[in-house]
Amino acid sequence: MDTHQEGYAIVLSTTNDEECQQAIIGALLKAKLAACIQVMPITSYYQWHGEINNDQESLLIIKILHRHYQEVERMILAHHTYQVPQVVMLPIETGYHEYLQWIQTSSHS
Repeated sequence: MDTHQEGYAIVLSTTNDEECQQAIIGALLKAKLAACIQVMPITSYYQWHGEINNDQESLLIIKILHRHYQEVERMILAHHTYQVPQVVMLPIETGYHEYLQWIQTSSHS
């Protein structure tokens, strides 16, 4: 078994829609799929349909148990308004033990 499956991760997603953002946050926290979600304002520059675009967005930084990624992805996609939303997971290699334990106890097993 992949050792990361038992670990912790951060999922990153972006949105430019406040209602979508609140729906994702509420759904993930209510389902105990995320221990913490931080939101930061960002400017995204990207290519879409052959054109360079930029948008004011919010970056969601979602702390999860690694094994919950598939459920988290499904929940984000169910509430997202983008045709192709960013949903990527970064494993947490190490961190302050007490904080990682808090993620564990805040998420359903």
